[in-house]
Amino acid sequence: MVSIPLYRRLSSLFPKPLVQGTTKLLIQGGFRDLEARTFLGFALFFSLGASLMIFFLSPFFTTLTIYHSVFPLVTFVGCLTLFYVWLSSNADSRARKIEQMLPIAMQMISANIRAGMTLESAVWSSARPEFGPFKDEIERMSADSFGGAPINEAFQEMTKRVNSQVVERAIRLINEGIVLGGEMAHLLDQVAFDIRSSQLLQREVAVATTTYAIFIIFSSIIAAPLLFSVSTYYAILNEQIASKQLKTTGGSNSAEMGGQGAGGISNLPGVGSSNTASIKSGDIKTFSIACIAITAFFASMITGLMRDGKATRGLRWVPVFVIVGLGIYLMALYGIQSAFSSIVK
Repeated sequence: MVSIPLYRRLSSLFPKPLVQGTTKLLIQGGFRDLEARTFLGFALFFSLGASLMIFFLSPFFTTLTIYHSVFPLVTFVGCLTLFYVWLSSNADSRARKIEQMLPIAMQMISANIRAGMTLESAVWSSARPEFGPFKDEIERMSADSFGGAPINEAFQEMTKRVNSQVVERAIRLINEGIVLGGEMAHLLDQVAFDIRSSQLLQREVAVATTTYAIFIIFSSIIAAPLLFSVSTYYAILNEQIASKQLKTTGGSNSAEMGGQGAGGISNLPGVGSSNTASIKSGDIKTFSIACIAITAFFASMITGLMRDGKATRGLRWVPVFVIVGLGIYLMALYGIQSAFSSIVK
């Protein structure tokens, strides 16, 4: 088993700003007990191990030497990207849960203040188990306040632990009310009302853009893979016809026979003289897979932006979109080949 000190040594390869950014994401994701250098070291160790495994396995899947270097590099970058996406998604999911509970918590704090409690006691009494991660933030904020820190500073520190603009704006208004000496109960009720109105408006926008989201999803993970499968089969069919022409003519006058018997197919790229560089069906297939994966990635980001107002909230759909898109492409390609195998021989 690899020890934690090794992970910390490996993390020394990362620049300090990246370590600081990872520390912030770990705190925002609720992983306060996990050090950033340990996390980065493990991510680097895992990515190197995965890329080495792909490096040794790639000769069994392809004979092209360029892929023996490209696949491990893509695996290394992809693994590091997945670790970042996982960490960012956790921080965003935690922030979304806190945003949902924030109006309820503010109304409870307002009710406690009207009952005669001080602001510090009202905040402490509003911590409820059903608040989820927001309960932990309330308890920590109250602990800082009772420990001697000013309540406005305790509120401000909470915004650093939550990756949410909604929480940041709400805390800014509360701190301004504390400094100016406003009526806190009324202010909290108004802030809670504004947050609820904003959330309701966001839901209405999500409903209004559902048709556009469905069109984007259909185009990226259904229509595009089907069209790419047809293009790939067309390239495979060209290769089969060209190969048969070379065999029947003995390779001497394949171009002439191809132009007469195959409807000018020898003029297409990849068909004709074997000495010229050409695009193979395998290249078309690789290009199709890459395009489908990239299209599915951006489709998930656009869907997250349209539904939740934040592109990063679509990252959780990336694996689903990519797997479904590639699955439809491979199944459609297999179906077309099976359907025309008895016709084209």
